[in-house]
Amino acid sequence: MSTVNQEPDPNRYESLKKQLRKSAEDWGADRFGVADISEAMPYLIHEFGDYLRGMDRAVSMAVCFPREVLDQLAAGPSHTYLHYYRVVNVRLDDLGLRIATQLYKKGFRSFPVPSSQRVARDKLAGIFPHRLAARLAGLGWIGKSGSLITPDHGPSVRLVTVLTDAPLPADRPVPDRCGGCTLCIEACPAKAIKGRVFDPREGPHERLAPELCDQYQDQVRSRFGKRVCGICLAVCPWGKPRTRPGGKGGADEED
Repeated sequence: MSTVNQEPDPNRYESLKKQLRKSAEDWGADRFGVADISEAMPYLIHEFGDYLRGMDRAVSMAVCFPREVLDQLAAGPSHTYLHYYRVVNVRLDDLGLRIATQLYKKGFRSFPVPSSQRVARDKLAGIFPHRLAARLAGLGWIGKSGSLITPDHGPSVRLVTVLTDAPLPADRPVPDRCGGCTLCIEACPAKAIKGRVFDPREGPHERLAPELCDQYQDQVRSRFGKRVCGICLAVCPWGKPRTRPGGKGGADEED
């Protein structure tokens, strides 16, 4: 779609990025960033398909999930959590479509990745890894649970990604701040979390056993009616309110 054949004008694309950020925030995004995914492109094309070729920027956006609702999962499956999971996904898909359309109207290719779409029973993944884009875009880091952890909301966010060939200025990843915390590992009922710190050179199976998580959720469905867990998210200290008055969330201060 893009017809730009000359060197990108940094000022032009910085301005476009600001426009996209403002639009995203006006439409309900709580966090916004741009990832340069060019170095990961060979892996991404191999794993997710040739449709990604040429789109080496990923606009990553997050919508905050109600923390009190998420925390219910520590005690077991929650119908309230499932309700808002669907509500937030609808908002994310609308957000992704709007941003993709905005880029398209500017003359660029754009592909809004569905917020939650499992493509096959034998492949526990969607058509693109939202968490990888969010990490590269500086929205947060990938914790031992494999979830994105943000400094302000912890894991209490859901993500959407728009892929594009617009040469937007990329943001920088933030460092891992889980440290020696092992709460998600200890709480996982499926024993699916291996405890390895995220390393971009390793595949997700080095850190997680998704088949164990999948099997456990099938067990939950047999007694609850729906596949749901999220205990690792509920126990994460990041994003939890401080006990002292006026304190910031969870573990977002250095000890």
